[in-house]
Amino acid sequence: MTDLRTEEEIKADVATHLSSWDICEALSAQESLNEQEQEKFDRNKNHIQIMLTVDWFVKGCTKEELEKFKKYE
Repeated sequence: MTDLRTEEEIKADVATHLSSWDICEALSAQESLNEQEQEKFDRNKNHIQIMLTVDWFVKGCTKEELEKFKKYE
């Protein structure tokens, strides 16, 4: 099945997913996480990992964005 996303839609999706990276960064900077924070971290990390398997998403990322996402691969 062909993905019909436009370049603008892909860029918007990548930008949206950077929020998952921001959450992972903020939580990983903490000394310890409570259960709710750990679940939030895991959920966002898993989301990044899933998106890194999606061809259109990976192709739509800049080199810098991919480097950021791959930190949580």
